[in-house]
Amino acid sequence: MVTTHKRPEELPARPSGRPAAASDWWLQDGEAMHADHPRSFFIPPAARRRALRGGEFARLGFAFGPHADRDGEGHIERMWVEVLEQVGDGRGRGRLRNSPARLTELQIGDVVAFEPRHVLSIEFTDEEVGYAQDQWPIVDAAVMRDDRPPDIVIRASSPYVAGEDEWWMVCRHDTGGPSSQSICVLTDRFPGLEEPLRSGTGLWELEGGQAADARWRRVSDHEINSSEDWQAFLAWLARTAQLASQAPGDTA
Repeated sequence: MVTTHKRPEELPARPSGRPAAASDWWLQDGEAMHADHPRSFFIPPAARRRALRGGEFARLGFAFGPHADRDGEGHIERMWVEVLEQVGDGRGRGRLRNSPARLTELQIGDVVAFEPRHVLSIEFTDEEVGYAQDQWPIVDAAVMRDDRPPDIVIRASSPYVAGEDEWWMVCRHDTGGPSSQSICVLTDRFPGLEEPLRSGTGLWELEGGQAADARWRRVSDHEINSSEDWQAFLAWLARTAQLASQAPGDTA
């Protein structure tokens, strides 16, 4: 089992600052786990894991045996460290910013040594990635079910918030119905989605590639206006949004 700490915690008034000496715990090798499970376990790019800045937060996986486990079983806790420094070969030190739930040998404020292969995630800012990371687009369930890139990505009217737009990710065939998914999960699986997301607008069509290599092209206004197929799609999307916006029992 794994305990994942979602956010860094505030440090106590007098954090320990002691160097963390591994005895019955060790850091997970994220690179090895990604190699074993490339479509389900995602880590940041190697270059970024080697270019951490002081004050940034990185999440590490702390695995430990029964002697260091409050429950006496052995466990994994994924916790945040605040980066203190990182040298040229990628080795770094970070201050633990979570209170372990079960790991008895560490406490918040301890200083942990790590390598790039140990970095499981980085707390990127919206400014760095170029889009809001708290978005939950409307996504055809087949995207996640079949691990297939959406055929169409479009910024269009939200069925849930009047006057607002949101991203829709649509499959043309073998569809699975509407669902919702975190934008970060989607970009982990399909990094090419970052281009339309950074644009913040438009209608984008899958141009080629599969999974991590999928890429999209922006469809021009002229192409949309002169194509019966695109006009039919937009009409379908408007109807779908209207139906989704109607609460159960509405007669509109």
